[in-house]
Amino acid sequence: MSASVSSLHEVRAGNSAFAGGKAANLGELLGKGFPVPPGFVVSAAAYAGFLERLDLGAALRDIGNAPRSELQQRCSEVRSRIEATDLLPELADEILAAHRSLIGDRGPTILCAVRSSATAEDLGAASFAGQHSTYYYVDAPQLLQMVRKCWASLWSLEAVSYRATHGIDGASVRMAVVVQEMIASEISGVAFTVNPVTGVKDELIIESSWGMGAALVDGRVTPDRYIVERDGLRLRERRISDKRFMVASRLEAGQAARLEDVPHAMRRHETLSEAQVKSVAEWSLRSETHFGKPQDVEWAISAGRFYMLQSRPITVIGREEVGRGVKGKYVLFKPIVENFTDPLTPLSVDLLLAVRPPGLRFIRGWMYIDVEFLKRLLPFAVSNEELARHVYSFSRDAPSWRISLVKLLALLPLGLLAYLVSAVPFARTLSLPDDAMDSYRTLCRKVDEDPALGPEAALLRLFLLPRLFDPIGNMAIIVNVCSLRFAPWGRVLRQLVRRWAKDLRADAEVLLGSGSEGVLSAEMGRGIWALAQEARRSERVRAILLGRAPERILAELKQDSEARAFLDRLERFLAQNGHRAMKEFELRSVRWEEDPAPVLGMVRNYLSIDAGPEAQERKAREARADLIRELRERLESLPFERLLGLRFRLIRFAAERVKYFFKLRENSRFYHIMGFGVVRKKVLRIERDLMRQGKLKCKDDIFFLRFAEVALMQSGRLEWREVEDRIRERRIEHIRLSKMGPPKTVGLELERPASVGST
Repeated sequence: MSASVSSLHEVRAGNSAFAGGKAANLGELLGKGFPVPPGFVVSAAAYAGFLERLDLGAALRDIGNAPRSELQQRCSEVRSRIEATDLLPELADEILAAHRSLIGDRGPTILCAVRSSATAEDLGAASFAGQHSTYYYVDAPQLLQMVRKCWASLWSLEAVSYRATHGIDGASVRMAVVVQEMIASEISGVAFTVNPVTGVKDELIIESSWGMGAALVDGRVTPDRYIVERDGLRLRERRISDKRFMVASRLEAGQAARLEDVPHAMRRHETLSEAQVKSVAEWSLRSETHFGKPQDVEWAISAGRFYMLQSRPITVIGREEVGRGVKGKYVLFKPIVENFTDPLTPLSVDLLLAVRPPGLRFIRGWMYIDVEFLKRLLPFAVSNEELARHVYSFSRDAPSWRISLVKLLALLPLGLLAYLVSAVPFARTLSLPDDAMDSYRTLCRKVDEDPALGPEAALLRLFLLPRLFDPIGNMAIIVNVCSLRFAPWGRVLRQLVRRWAKDLRADAEVLLGSGSEGVLSAEMGRGIWALAQEARRSERVRAILLGRAPERILAELKQDSEARAFLDRLERFLAQNGHRAMKEFELRSVRWEEDPAPVLGMVRNYLSIDAGPEAQERKAREARADLIRELRERLESLPFERLLGLRFRLIRFAAERVKYFFKLRENSRFYHIMGFGVVRKKVLRIERDLMRQGKLKCKDDIFFLRFAEVALMQSGRLEWREVEDRIRERRIEHIRLSKMGPPKTVGLELERPASVGST
């Protein structure tokens, strides 16, 4: 074992000071007969000698304690020095000789993976996953540069901040580098020897996809999923997905993106046979037995042979761990979470922070309300738990909390200020016509076409910075806040109905305050029904819609001359509604105007039914008319009602207010999503530029970067090879969190209310 370079065969678990945690782990597996790709290690001592030669002592001294305003600059300077300095000839020759020995006479078709392996990575209390760099597709001319980049990643902003947070002295950490043959995998995946979400120990989870492993965690490639019983390795469940893309094992010259289309015949074909599932499970359990704890295993299959690429202790993310390290008391903002059940991606979180109201916070991608902040704004004597329970349930009935006179007097100035600020927009939104927000569409178009506005500036202009003489329709957030008046008016309506007609049907106030006239989302449903009616006029169009997968329908319709009328109507529909999407508050979500497959799927569903939304609306109108007649008859039995009709007019007025403000809320949301669509377009333009420059290789990766990282990539200070590993880790965490779901509270428990009559 050389002091600077050693074969991976010679490294064992006890050599982490020499080889770093990752390489020591891989060497241990290789030495025990596990099918780990061969490679070699550039030692931590080689890094230390290189760093000493650069004389960076002053630059590294107390770098972890530097103010945040200085830290990024200092980290950037250190990394630039490391990356720009050539290795001593003796070390460079030794590394290149080890590479020649690894490749042998197999020629330039053999590429390598170059991976950081820090000496702190085996610390049980800390995980550096995704903070140190890994580089793929590396050949001999690139090798020395990638070694230096791995060394430099020890001084990334994220790694330095993480060490400082966990009390790890940066001077005590060194960086080794492991260089391995990169497996040209036909199938790749991950295996967990316990369920990583639930912690269930009697089942293994195996996920797999075609091509390289990067496709598995790409958001546009859902892997096949196999659940294997630990006892006997019986396959308990298989879920075969539509694997539309794969990552090739080699980038061709000039190739801009790693993602390739999977041949159509393979998309729904399962990646693993039962024998292969069993083989993956067996090797994973052997690793668990060897290391004595549950393992997260990365693996690949090439030419029918199984390879283990990494095995590390599994991270089980439980709901109780979501708020780990978060100070304060928070409750889930349920009205928002109901609209997107998955956590937001890192880029979406960073951008939405710019328009986040005070008292709201993102925790692991979900939005929470600061209970203690909200408590300070309310004139009630209420416990944190009571307030959190009421906020989470979003009850229509006001709680019977005791008014605190001291708090009420203290909050009066704040209430007066709020009134002065909001009085004008509240007055302007008392009775807006249905087309009042149409001007927002024009604003969105102007912001979209303005190259000077990036994603964050566009978000601020569209949501928080209306100009003085903007029409009210441009003030999206203001209109949305004003629309929240439907909730108190709903309580008023409920109280009036239950006071004067308490035995009326249970949903009376809901039906009285409902109505789809002027509601844009309802008009969207009518538009889809109209598309289905248009499709019925042509048997060929109808056959294509019913006989093809949604993602293939549009291409076939464009080749059919009979589909012209249908396509024209579809174009008009998308011009009005193309900014909509599934999970549309997430900037990562593909909009209908980009891919109308979801719309075509809904049209196909409408082709199988005879009654459209108008029939349902007609039934609702008839039921509402019957209810109003019944209500009038009941009220007329009360004193003076037949003469004055005051009670009936009050209920109708409250119902009209509920209906109006509900419509205002729904329509403002329609335009909010339009604004998010503009911000997404800005992000996609940046993504295309970065991919054209070779700084990103995979569509959708940009949403798993922080906004500051995107800016660094645009300026050339960060490359895709440096962020690939951290993107992967963030994708894995996002998948696990999505499967788990958010806890209701962070920092407090919701006690069960005592049952009535209990002692």
